[in-house]
Amino acid sequence: MQMDPVRGARRSQRRTARRVALGIVVIVGLVLLAVGITYRRQIVSLLTHLKGGPSDRWTYVPHSPAPSLRIAVAGDTGDSGSHLDAVTASMDALGAGDPYDALLLLGDNVYPDGDPAELPETVFAPFGTTLGRGASLHAILGNHDVQGGHGAAQMDALGQPGRWWSVRVGDVQLVGLDSNDLDNAEQLEFLDQALGTSDARWRIVALHHPPYSAGYQGSSRRAREVIAPIVTRHGVQLVLSGHDHDYQRSTPIDGVVYVVSGAGSGSRRTGEDWFTAVSWAEMHFLDMAVVDDRLVVRAVDRDGLVFDEFEIAGRPG
Repeated sequence: MQMDPVRGARRSQRRTARRVALGIVVIVGLVLLAVGITYRRQIVSLLTHLKGGPSDRWTYVPHSPAPSLRIAVAGDTGDSGSHLDAVTASMDALGAGDPYDALLLLGDNVYPDGDPAELPETVFAPFGTTLGRGASLHAILGNHDVQGGHGAAQMDALGQPGRWWSVRVGDVQLVGLDSNDLDNAEQLEFLDQALGTSDARWRIVALHHPPYSAGYQGSSRRAREVIAPIVTRHGVQLVLSGHDHDYQRSTPIDGVVYVVSGAGSGSRRTGEDWFTAVSWAEMHFLDMAVVDDRLVVRAVDRDGLVFDEFEIAGRPG
């Protein structure tokens, strides 16, 4: 029996409509699933990152005896404006009588994409007083600094010898790394040699992505896997990072203290993990001073008040 062509066309249209409807249902389901995952992540983030500003602050008391070396450290300073200006004003005030010998920047020096043309607004002007008093400038790259392909040009504009470097400042060996390129064999060999040949009493490694962080962005597992064994083997006492816009200090892990200092121009609420000794959401910079046989590290807020302090003994001379 021959099928009515009109009825056949209608059946075909109904099949097509059912397929389209099924496809829409699948797409909507996938979208809702993705949105649900996003909301769950946001809820988890809100529940685990509850810590705001410090519960206690105290007046900065000058060291006695006077430090033989002072280093200022700031991270994620790439947003120019009142927040950064307040942090650098605090730094300027504490460096007035006894200027800092060095300034270390922990990456994300220019938002959003590392354009060197913006460095006058985010580095040279805000930190002009500290640099003008004679502090040497040392900086590493953050993830935003390389997004526009400006990494090498930015390092050159900042007067750095390359994307990773090692410099002796007094009795402190500073090694700066490019944590955007952690699997680079040349960089890892450089780190191993720089630490292995140093006789400095304090060895400090700086990389933007933190091996240990309880902040919003969390720990860089790759940094922990690749960098931690090297710094532990060579007796590094302190690892400095940015990336998370807060302040965190770890308990010593295999003899190494890991500090996140990424709130130079903005801050976010933070959290705690098994490795956390101290964590606060507060814009700040680090004041590091060699006092006799101790490296004293202070976290200093925009008003020049201290909200964390710890000491690291030097290696035998």
